Amino acid sequence: MSRLDLLFSKRNRGLLLDVFVFVFQLLLLRLLTKLSIGFFQQAEHDAFPKLVIAFFLLGLFLLQSLGPMLKRWSFHQRFPDFERNMGGLTSLLLSFYRFFYIGAMAIMLFLAYVYFAEAIKLEYSDAIEKAIVAAALVLPIASAVAVFRFFHKPSDRFGKFTLLESPLAETLGDLCMLLNIIGFQILFSVYVSSPHFWNALHKTTRLASNNLDSLSARLYIAFIASLLAYFPPRIFYLVVDQHRLITWLTMLLANLPLIYAIVFYVPAPQQPRLLHQPSFTVTAAELHDEYEQDNHTGIKKYSGNYINVTGRVQTRFFPRSLELKDQIGLDGKDGYPWVYCSFDEDQVESAEALELGQQVTFQCVGSSDWSHGAALEHCVVIR
Repeated sequence: MSRLDLLFSKRNRGLLLDVFVFVFQLLLLRLLTKLSIGFFQQAEHDAFPKLVIAFFLLGLFLLQSLGPMLKRWSFHQRFPDFERNMGGLTSLLLSFYRFFYIGAMAIMLFLAYVYFAEAIKLEYSDAIEKAIVAAALVLPIASAVAVFRFFHKPSDRFGKFTLLESPLAETLGDLCMLLNIIGFQILFSVYVSSPHFWNALHKTTRLASNNLDSLSARLYIAFIASLLAYFPPRIFYLVVDQHRLITWLTMLLANLPLIYAIVFYVPAPQQPRLLHQPSFTVTAAELHDEYEQDNHTGIKKYSGNYINVTGRVQTRFFPRSLELKDQIGLDGKDGYPWVYCSFDEDQVESAEALELGQQVTFQCVGSSDWSHGAALEHCVVIR
């Protein structure tokens, strides 16, 4: 038997899956990710994309148990002693997978509900909220029961469900698992491409972040990310191939594009958002004067309005905490700025490219909180 025939044999379906996913990531994943990101951006304003995303997430949830159900009988026919000879490593893998699976499915169902509710403009009520919470608790557990039956040998033949005992069922099961992995890859790639992920990555891999330098920290995060994205759907093949070195090598191969993208990503200033016609064009000094005279009047005047503000970079505050926004302070003296300008996640890299003393112009929205000084938010670097 040739090496190619060995790759396509039933025993090596997991290896074939790894090779296919690697080729898929190189050739198609970037294109599909760009299309998906555009679709998610449309969903911010249109109802139809929201519905499509909701049904995609629901379909991915239903797909989880379909593959294991179709492959269960053939799996235990090929490995009749699997359940009796289950080792410690296999039990550990399944325990990890069980908790991850229930949590991931609950999040997936909740997101599907959020997109669906926004698409049809569903009015929230206590009854609906309780039903959603109950569904998010019960359905993932029910799905987990169906999935983990895969690892237990059927007590008897399926009787009238003869399709489940046929070679066609195993082939369909492999196809479902392939679609499952592709769905997870697309979903995770969309998140990895989002400003939130890169902002989190950038904040957690600063040179001053504990004792990890940027490269080693990124490598660690890359392996965790690839594990979360690839391990759950792959486990149905891994449980019998875990002792083969080639298995771990092909799994590494399948995740190399994702690992490479995370580890060697180079930040670059991002393109500014679409600018709006400003209601006010001021300098940082003028804003500070209004704050000193009457900050309550300043809040009423500027809150919620677009403002073009010009000044010199006095302070740069880039916190490691994801709960705090990056902030540039304009003008001022003795390290105390006159205007505080905060930036959203998709504009962080543009803010961090600015130098102290640099003359800049931002377009911002007036904040309603001037308790510590004139404050602006949602800022974009104009020049």
